[in-house]
Amino acid sequence: MMQQIYYEMSILAKAVNFKNLSAAALHVGLSQPQLSRIIAKIEDELKIVLLDRSAKRKSGWTAVAFQLSEIFEKSIRRLETEMQGISNNQMVGELHIGTLEGLSDFAMNTCRQCFEQVGVKKITLDIFDLNELEANFLSGNLDVIFTSKSPGRQKFKYLNELGFQKLELIESNDSYAVLSSFEYGRANKKELERFGHIFVSNSLSVRRSWLNDNGGTGHLPTEAKRGKAKDAEPVLMIGSELLNPVLWENITEAISE
Repeated sequence: MMQQIYYEMSILAKAVNFKNLSAAALHVGLSQPQLSRIIAKIEDELKIVLLDRSAKRKSGWTAVAFQLSEIFEKSIRRLETEMQGISNNQMVGELHIGTLEGLSDFAMNTCRQCFEQVGVKKITLDIFDLNELEANFLSGNLDVIFTSKSPGRQKFKYLNELGFQKLELIESNDSYAVLSSFEYGRANKKELERFGHIFVSNSLSVRRSWLNDNGGTGHLPTEAKRGKAKDAEPVLMIGSELLNPVLWENITEAISE
């Protein structure tokens, strides 16, 4: 049962540090309805009450919520301590890495370093759009991600800024607005009315081909480079909180060489 609600428990452990649901939502990177659904799922699964909903204005945490959060955090700390005891030379079986398409070169280079220097036997590398990448990472389906935006508002234990990438505006005509799924979700729909048609794809290569072949208006990322630059998106490598600390250290050392 706990495995099924691990992600929800990790959110609860962060949320109880704030006095109520609305305050917590501002700091854990979720909307209040999303956080409310997560809390309700834990309550339903464990048959407990985490929020005192008797207050007229803002619900507060129950004593059970604090107790459950403390138990969860203790178990995570114990797991991390045991993982730190693993030998540096122990073979790592498998890694699941996710990346934005425009950062695939960084991701593939890391895969090669993991094979050659870290000793990983199998790596699965999947390409996602930004929304899918964040959802899969926060739900625990990915060990390492390469992204231009840190998921949510929380701070991650394993995070390295590897380089930068700029977005180039292509404006060949107003016949087509060319957007990623993430861009379309955040776009001002009234501003899009000036275009004759709207073309949306979560594939960078498809959007690039469309703009080359048919023209339109849209943003394409430039080649990702190491270092830092003004007015540029960062290239971030983020590891799961459950990732072996020794493994993360070995990966970061390998790619820095």
